[in-house]
Amino acid sequence: MPTARARRPGTLRRSLFALVLVPVAGLVGFMGHAVDQQAARARATATAAQDVRSAVALDAVRAAVAREVVPVLGRAVLQDPQAASSVGVDPGALTPLSATAAPALAAQRHAVQLGTDAAVAAAAGTGAQDRARAAQRTVRQLRASTADGDLLAVFAGYRELAADLATEVDDLLRSARTAGLDGAGTGALTDLQLVSRASALASAEVPLFFAAARGQAGPADREAFLTAWGGYRGAAAEVEAQGSPHLVRAWRAATSSPGAVAVDGPLRAAALGGPTPSLPGFVGLAAANGTRDAALREVVETTGTRATDTARAPVVHAERTLRLLVALCALIVVGSLVAALLLRRWIAAPLSRLAAQARAVSDGVLVDVDEGGPLEVRTVARGLAATVDTLRRVRDQAQAVADGTLDAEVVHRPVRGALGEVVHASVQQMVGALHERERLRAVLAHQATHDALTGLPNRARAGELISAALDRAARHPDDPSARVGLLFVDLDHFKAVNDTHGHTAGDQLLRVVGARMSACLVDGPGVGAGFEGALARLGGDEFVVVVERAGDQGRLVDLATRLLDAVCAPVELSGRHAGARVRVGASIGVATSPPGGCSAERLLVEADAAAYRAKSAGRGTVEVFDDALRRDIAHRTALEEALRTGLDAGELVLHYQPVVDLTSSAVTGVEALVRWDRPGHGLVGPDHFVAVAEDSDLVCDLGRWALLTATAQLAAWDAEGGALAGIGAAVNVSGRHLAQPRLLGDVAVACAGAGLAPERLTLEITETVLVDEPTAREHLRALRALGVKVALDDFGTGYTSIGQLSRLPVDVLKIDRSFIASGDRAHADLVQLVVGAAHSFLLGVVAEGVEQDDQLQALRALGCDAAQGFLLGRPRPAPALGAELSALAAAAPDR
Repeated sequence: MPTARARRPGTLRRSLFALVLVPVAGLVGFMGHAVDQQAARARATATAAQDVRSAVALDAVRAAVAREVVPVLGRAVLQDPQAASSVGVDPGALTPLSATAAPALAAQRHAVQLGTDAAVAAAAGTGAQDRARAAQRTVRQLRASTADGDLLAVFAGYRELAADLATEVDDLLRSARTAGLDGAGTGALTDLQLVSRASALASAEVPLFFAAARGQAGPADREAFLTAWGGYRGAAAEVEAQGSPHLVRAWRAATSSPGAVAVDGPLRAAALGGPTPSLPGFVGLAAANGTRDAALREVVETTGTRATDTARAPVVHAERTLRLLVALCALIVVGSLVAALLLRRWIAAPLSRLAAQARAVSDGVLVDVDEGGPLEVRTVARGLAATVDTLRRVRDQAQAVADGTLDAEVVHRPVRGALGEVVHASVQQMVGALHERERLRAVLAHQATHDALTGLPNRARAGELISAALDRAARHPDDPSARVGLLFVDLDHFKAVNDTHGHTAGDQLLRVVGARMSACLVDGPGVGAGFEGALARLGGDEFVVVVERAGDQGRLVDLATRLLDAVCAPVELSGRHAGARVRVGASIGVATSPPGGCSAERLLVEADAAAYRAKSAGRGTVEVFDDALRRDIAHRTALEEALRTGLDAGELVLHYQPVVDLTSSAVTGVEALVRWDRPGHGLVGPDHFVAVAEDSDLVCDLGRWALLTATAQLAAWDAEGGALAGIGAAVNVSGRHLAQPRLLGDVAVACAGAGLAPERLTLEITETVLVDEPTAREHLRALRALGVKVALDDFGTGYTSIGQLSRLPVDVLKIDRSFIASGDRAHADLVQLVVGAAHSFLLGVVAEGVEQDDQLQALRALGCDAAQGFLLGRPRPAPALGAELSALAAAAPDR
């Protein structure tokens, strides 16, 4: 018995400690996890800060290396005539220049070499010190190799080293970004990346310009300089657009310094085909480049210091938080141990018989609790039993939620007690959140596949509907009635509603028309009895109707006719235009899947082609895709491929039509008109192939070729001299090409490659481009800022009103030939009005299609600036244009 009494307290103590220490151990584990996470965050931010510091130090070495190349090469040129000849400098000009420039270059060389050594020394203690010392060894080898006279190899070595260092700086900054910076650190790091990239590109401009300006320079040297020049300006624009206000102010101050201005001017002139600076100008440019690099380097260093400090701040915060977490964890452990000791002291022996049941509950086994024994034990037992009951209900509710039976009765059964109420409320909120998630998922799924304006399926959903219908039809290949029909509905005159009443009215019209067409699919003759149709909006004013089990084409045509009647009915507007009645029509194309099936894309193309034929035939009609359309699509596909091959093979040529000044009768320019010398077909005009090119990106390649060819021809005429020297050229640009940002680069490359001033190039666009391409106006303004002129072709045939002329980014109006050739007095008055309005807005006017002398005299009387047409000269190849102009010059006094 004494032995038994000695064992019971020990067993009870172990039970008490188990009940107390198990939750404490979990809490300590959680706190330990939090401490570990905070420590990891501290290490990550410390690593990011070290990477930023290393990047700043290595970027300083990169900048010093970039500054060293110009004075080193300049000094070698002044000392070695053979080296001077290798970079295109006249050795005879070295003696007078050396007396004035050599001391300055020597001082600059000494200063930049000291700067390189100082930058390497500053990198000590950072993660970049080994790379900096390796770069120093390479630089010393390059300094020593200047005595060999191989300046191009020296320049290439400096350039390669600077590029490698810039790449490693970018790698360090990317590593810092992924290491775990906060918002402020990420913003500061973004500033450093922006200004570091811009500074690196700026330091490469002048050396690349020197290399491109040498006598032995090739196209690759010129392209490398243009790439660096354009890259620096793009990087500077990114600094302005994406940098913080602090960085933008510092950047503007640095780039507006005298040294920066002294560098930017000659480089911009050289990039746009200007003259090469003199030898003293090169020396001055080298000195100004050092000043500009120093100013930009100061911005980089200031930004790097700020980025390092910002990246370091979270490290301090993380370390402080880590210490607090460790202290809190220790306090919790100590408090838990004290609580356990108190429990062991004050819990009496009557609880020992509940040990087994309590142990089972603590292990997660919800057993039935025995409530017998003394009052105190029964009280504890009842409490434990109530806890077990509550846990069972919570378990059942959690299991129901996990099984997805959110509407089960057990989920809504309340749990007793205050804690039970909280738990039950939490379960109800969880159930409500799950229901809401399912509802939102359904809403988002609907929004992703349906048009927000009409509520109809959108283009993506339409493709899925067509594919699903074709898949179901493919299961019944022998059933002709199982074929899928597709109706392509293109509204007519919808743009007129937008232009007259505004886009709000257009939106109302689209909703009404969509509702009417949907109604046609659920009632009316021929609908039902296995006829299944779905309406979708592709975008704009285009709809499609997918019809399953379409049967013969007659049923589809009947449906299309009902759709036409529904669309054409007048629509009475509401809101701001209440009472107004508008009317649109529709052109509908019908296509059916072939017996062997087809893809959704092919069926959509066929229905679109049929709708296009309906619109071309006068609108308001229904056309069925047939073999003729199939042949037309095949022909267009073959023509596009032949045109693409012809462009690569050099089969495209330009003919030039003179543009004559009506005051002096002198030829002031030409319009470049594309022709295709197609093998087996002869010379093909643009009417036969430009429309096909417009349907693909091929028209951009065609426009790029025309720009390069026309500017090169102007340069050739300048070199030949004579009447064609100094004239300008107009090149037609498509809307698809104008919508691409690359057009600006295409124009700059064409002008720079030909050494042509941008002011001699005119880009001709149509009125529809300004309406259909949202970015057209911005790109035109950028082109005019470059110096290129813009002409609005075929003016008067589109939607542009005279009142809009003051807001259009154009320089010249070209009056369409239909107004010149017409004998209608109203057209003559319109020409007079256009000329007067254009001159009021300081625009030039060119009349097209002048074929008769009385037309020419009438235009002169109206004050028209220039004209072109068969009377003044037909389009000719470049070699034949001189003879044509000679004939015009002889006949000019009589006109």
